[in-house]
Amino acid sequence: YINVMNLTKALKHKKKLVKQSDEFFSRFSNYNSSEVGTTPSYNPQDMFEGWLKTTNELVSLKGKIHKANGPIADKIFRLGEVKNLITRLRGVDTKEGKVRNRYSGSEEFVEYAAYVNLLQKDLLIKNYEEELEQLQEEIEAFNAITKI
Repeated sequence: YINVMNLTKALKHKKKLVKQSDEFFSRFSNYNSSEVGTTPSYNPQDMFEGWLKTTNELVSLKGKIHKANGPIADKIFRLGEVKNLITRLRGVDTKEGKVRNRYSGSEEFVEYAAYVNLLQKDLLIKNYEEELEQLQEEIEAFNAITKI
């Protein structure tokens, strides 16, 4: 049974439950089959039951978090996509002008043009990072005052 808590604490508790569930499963899996006549370090039955119990708690908590997040779901989705935009933009090649062809052994040059140049790319990333920060602040404020 989970007490009433704000979303911030619920999200921390969720991480803790995920870790506990993983540990129970790992111990169950490692000690499930043991040599007859030996006593395993962890009782596989206890580990199996602990794994199922924490998994059930996790499902319940995730459901409560999901319901409580309804009013800001769009911001949460936007946050994920803005992070994705930033990551992808960072990987975009922006070379322009004449560049030596590094794959040929000659002094051959190739001329490049970029749809989005380096300055534009940096500005886009800066703007998306500011949006990301704003979204994180709004979500954190919501999480601090919203009870589940």
